[in-house]
Amino acid sequence: MMSRNMSQKESFWSRFASDFEKRNNYVAGYREIEFLKYQIAENKNLGTTLELGCGDGVFTEIIASNSEKVVATDWSAEMVEVTSQKFKDNEFIQVKQEDCLNLSFDKNSFDTVFMANLLHVIPNPEKALDECKRILKKDGRMIIVSFTIQGMKSFQKLGMLYRYIRTYGKPPKESRVLTTSNLEELLGKIGFEIKNIDLIGDKVKSVYAIAKM
Repeated sequence: MMSRNMSQKESFWSRFASDFEKRNNYVAGYREIEFLKYQIAENKNLGTTLELGCGDGVFTEIIASNSEKVVATDWSAEMVEVTSQKFKDNEFIQVKQEDCLNLSFDKNSFDTVFMANLLHVIPNPEKALDECKRILKKDGRMIIVSFTIQGMKSFQKLGMLYRYIRTYGKPPKESRVLTTSNLEELLGKIGFEIKNIDLIGDKVKSVYAIAKM
């Protein structure tokens, strides 16, 4: 599949930039989001970090607290504007518009790549991971967190689906379910060494993986 380019405009998620965090707290639950923040904060000494799909910056500050510098990116110009305003006084966080399928950065530019809730909503996750491999330094680290219905009870799945549709409407056509097994397969195909891959969370589950070059 061909990469997107910046002349194209992201249209699905951009509509929700002004209150994205509030919407996600409703769909997934405030406690579940806070739990993810706690898990992400356990990753120390990240060096120079690239965040893909930063949205409105809900996890950006957590990553920045353990990084020398963060470049937070999103394909949505509206999300980038919101996040830029949020961190306009933080000299350690740079925010810019990027296409995760066709990154503008040179090879071996980053120590860490972080992405949350991205791989299951983009058209070509293999291409995104291949780009991550290209821009990561030797022994660079990949941190992936993504909501999933894997391991959830039927009534929990129905409840989250109801909240999602009520909040965002019908999911974009490229959406898929990310699981521990298909993420493991994806990472292995690209050539990452998986350090751990787990299913975490209580009522709402997330796939949580750390891999290295």
